[in-house]
Amino acid sequence: MIPLDARSLAPAYHPIADLARHRSVSFHLAIHGRTPGLHLHLPDRSTISITDDGIGGAAARKPSGSTGWTVTRTLATGQHATVYDSTIFGPHHHLGTDIDPVLGVLHRYLPPAPSPRPASARRSSLLSRLLRLT
Repeated sequence: MIPLDARSLAPAYHPIADLARHRSVSFHLAIHGRTPGLHLHLPDRSTISITDDGIGGAAARKPSGSTGWTVTRTLATGQHATVYDSTIFGPHHHLGTDIDPVLGVLHRYLPPAPSPRPASARRSSLLSRLLRLT
């Protein structure tokens, strides 16, 4: 059995994991029933779950038969709603397995990317730490 960790992600999930890392959002893989999925933990204590309907799901090395994605948001209160569904019976079925619409949905819910500190601020911070050491 393949352990559920970031190395187990099917290649189709890599853009989602990369976006979560870029936005400093923690995530994990989990299995509910027989469906593995990627779960993003947002700062507002809500969770976004992303699954596909393929054989093997998120943890499969070679998912096959996938027709689309399901993105579900669960609030801290336990209320949940499907915010995107491109599976065979979903309202976005015509988009299929295209990852770009999924990333677009995630952009709405994930926090903004941390702003990089300017180089001058990094240098002054380093200088002040060095001066404290002397």
